[in-house]
Amino acid sequence: MSVSAIFGTRLAVPPPSSAATKAFSPPPSRLSVGGGGLAIECSSRPQKKATKHHMKTRPRKSRPSDIRHGPAVYPPLPPLPPDWTPVSDDSAAAPSQPAVQSE
Repeated sequence: MSVSAIFGTRLAVPPPSSAATKAFSPPPSRLSVGGGGLAIECSSRPQKKATKHHMKTRPRKSRPSDIRHGPAVYPPLPPLPPDWTPVSDDSAAAPSQPAVQSE
């Protein structure tokens, strides 16, 4: 069982007293933080972030038929119906009269 499983977060250890520091001075380690305190982080199996995981486990094109395979070509979309009007960002800023169709 790890420390992070018990406490749920990182555990900060205060720096030793000055009397203990004079008597014994340990070599610097990777865990030392700024003023001599320690930050214990028990993560024996860190997980990859989502994008890194998907890039590592994505399917590769290994077969010659897959390598030569190109992207799908779709037919062009049909034109919009006459009732619809495309709106750009510039015209959205300036309000205009709504197009009302009378019957």
